[in-house]
Amino acid sequence: MVQKEVTPNIVIFMPDSMRGDTISLEGIVNSNIITPNIDKLAREGVAFKNCFSVSPVCVPSRCCTFTGQYVHSNGHRSLYQLLQPYEENIFKFLKENGYNVIWVGRNDLFDKNSIKLSVSKQIRIRPRVIKSNPFTREHYLRKSFYYGERTKEEGEDIDFYIIQDTLKCLDSNLDAPFCLFIALNFPHPPYTVEDPYFSMYDRNQLPKPIQPKFDDKPEFMRLMHERYGLINLKEEDFKEIIATYYGMISRVDNQLGEVIKKLKEIGVYDTSAIFFFSDHGDYTGDFGLTEKWPNAFQDCLIKVPLIAKIPGVIPKTKIIDQLVQTIDIFPTILDIAQIQTPYTHFGKNLIPLIQAKLDNLHNAVFAEGGYNIDEPQCFENVIKSPDIPHLGIYYDKTNIPREKPQTVARSVMIRTLSWKLVIRNAGKEELYYLFNDSNELNNLIDNSAYKYIKADLEEQLLRWYLRTSDNVHWKRARYV
Repeated sequence: MVQKEVTPNIVIFMPDSMRGDTISLEGIVNSNIITPNIDKLAREGVAFKNCFSVSPVCVPSRCCTFTGQYVHSNGHRSLYQLLQPYEENIFKFLKENGYNVIWVGRNDLFDKNSIKLSVSKQIRIRPRVIKSNPFTREHYLRKSFYYGERTKEEGEDIDFYIIQDTLKCLDSNLDAPFCLFIALNFPHPPYTVEDPYFSMYDRNQLPKPIQPKFDDKPEFMRLMHERYGLINLKEEDFKEIIATYYGMISRVDNQLGEVIKKLKEIGVYDTSAIFFFSDHGDYTGDFGLTEKWPNAFQDCLIKVPLIAKIPGVIPKTKIIDQLVQTIDIFPTILDIAQIQTPYTHFGKNLIPLIQAKLDNLHNAVFAEGGYNIDEPQCFENVIKSPDIPHLGIYYDKTNIPREKPQTVARSVMIRTLSWKLVIRNAGKEELYYLFNDSNELNNLIDNSAYKYIKADLEEQLLRWYLRTSDNVHWKRARYV
């Protein structure tokens, strides 16, 4: 339990599509990337090296994170199943318990009829300038999601105004306690950023991405590689993508620094719990791929950064290696706000782990994605032409599932520190021994030597589903 004299403010700073291996943590995790503000926040709090999202897609991930549920528990499996007015969530609990809940930035969480029940004030940002795809239809980079350097004017994007409005909001003498949720778009593709971030990284010094190998992989990986034109990219092209993506993250880091500076200026930094995490990751050239896929579970997609600074909670170590999940943030914030509720959720409070009162929270973590063929409401809307401004880049991503629905078949992953198993309704399943194969290159699913390992992981999956298969409404009123 958090010990405090005053109720802490809660600040949630959430980038989109940020991989867990792209934070520096003073060079411990990734020495190539420049994130001084993230590093400083980690020094003053704690960083989780093995935090996993429960979905590789933004809406399901966010719905689960802020309700403490798994994907299947409430049926949030696609871009279109947003939180409804009858569904509980952390922001609603905070608002009902006296918090001034301010939302700045993108949604990807609430249905329009439910957000007012959970948020005191929503600051919505409209796009000013959006960079268009700079490549002709015939250019080999056209469908790669790489847009390259953008101008200073293009840099005044949605995120720029999200931060400006956040700073103005903090200057407006917010009623305390407040919960401030800052939801950015970066570093979500397309990969593009302005200077000085675009030129910040020496392409020759960057690591090689994980090399493509599709003979034992699900079909969607080969189709993405071919249909996106990624088959034509050379190593230097992928390094260019990585450098631009890193530049986008350094820009996010600078924006985090602006918010922290303002919190200190108005005298609330020390009394604010700050959480920095993402909804999912990004391929960024690994396996010869870019962006993400609805039922893909490589670590580059589901491992995310998580840093927490909590007033009154002194970490025993600055970096925690044990497995945690994004849905663990839900009960942690409930504890910080000292909110007691019988509401059923499946996350576990991170604070005892931070204080070393527990050795670990999870023996395994889980993620879900994909859709059944008889669920047309889940499939993304088809982009009808690759030439549609700003949306044409998703032409192949939305058409591949319509042509071959098995490529987005409903799937589930279990991951321990040693093993990862992916089960699919259709298509190639996967099994990896992570101690010897951290890059997930050698799929062992058809190797009979590991049948008992597979069986044990399958039983763990079955029992997990049994424990979490639904979420019975927690109120007990009976009207007959």
